[in-house]
Amino acid sequence: MKIKAGVGVSGLRPELVLAVIVVQPILAKYNQELVITSAIDSKHSVGSLHYVGLALDLRTWNLGNDAGTCVHEMKDALGGEYDVVLESDHIHLEYQPEHIA
Repeated sequence: MKIKAGVGVSGLRPELVLAVIVVQPILAKYNQELVITSAIDSKHSVGSLHYVGLALDLRTWNLGNDAGTCVHEMKDALGGEYDVVLESDHIHLEYQPEHIA
């Protein structure tokens, strides 16, 4: 597991730390090291959960055609309180139970 240089993780919520632990072996199964490329840093859309420590982005460099299957496995492993979205160049992972939406 790595955190990309410059990524801010201060204030990352425990729910996201747990998610990283859960998805790491899934990424490893597809020969993708878990690399957090964005958390509470960078520029995100207004109201983004990144700014409150409830979202992070993961690298997808080695996933290729397995990216969709990998994301599906992550969704299954994390359950309904998490959103896992395959973006064009990363996986967006957020914790968003209904009571904080």
